[in-house]
Amino acid sequence: MKRILISLAFFCLLAGSAYFLIWSPVLWIKEIEVRPLASSVSVKEIVQENLDEKIWQVIPQKSFLLVPLEKIRKEILERFPEIKEVVISKKIPNLLIVEVSERQSIGIWCQTESTTTEPVIRQCFCLDKEGIIFRESPLISGSFILNIFNFKKEPAVLGEKVASPEMVDFILKTAQGLFLKIDNFEIISPEDLRVRTSDGWQIYFNPTYSANRQINALKTVLKEKIKENANSLEYIDLRIDGRVYYK
Repeated sequence: MKRILISLAFFCLLAGSAYFLIWSPVLWIKEIEVRPLASSVSVKEIVQENLDEKIWQVIPQKSFLLVPLEKIRKEILERFPEIKEVVISKKIPNLLIVEVSERQSIGIWCQTESTTTEPVIRQCFCLDKEGIIFRESPLISGSFILNIFNFKKEPAVLGEKVASPEMVDFILKTAQGLFLKIDNFEIISPEDLRVRTSDGWQIYFNPTYSANRQINALKTVLKEKIKENANSLEYIDLRIDGRVYYK
């Protein structure tokens, strides 16, 4: 009889603890804090949707112990391509803190169609240093704007990687190192990157080789061979390591 009473008391204690930890509003998430505040409205909606759901239609996910942190994190990243990272933490008893970091644009990436004259722009997006497009954007001209054209046949999708981080890094190094005014970059293939200068002629780079070495070769050929005839150029080809061709 004593053993039965002890077992019953233990069961009651266990049931009471479960109720307190899961069903009692005392430990339900009641406040959602999103940092930075600029992202708060949309992100809060996703968090609240998950908190309002119940496991097996019975167990509340808003319980401090049962908040589906990883599921919330994945949904935020899927629904907002402009968000790069999400860190979620809980603070006893009722606070959920969601910290997001947004992607930073390094330029405008445009999906284009090749023609016999100028590329035809189909769609443009903001591009980050990882090569991911995350927001639609108009084509913006100007010496301080990095415009990258890509002859990609498949439809572009927000959140997808359209260029490798190595390609983006090469473009950034080239843009910083070039001493000429640039209109745009054109990604033809992983080994063929073309820069259209404001004077109308092009430079062909190979991103698998050193950007600095190719820029130095460009400086040398312009200074020693082409000189004042740059305006009559059609292109300078640096794609073969150690050699320079021009027309």
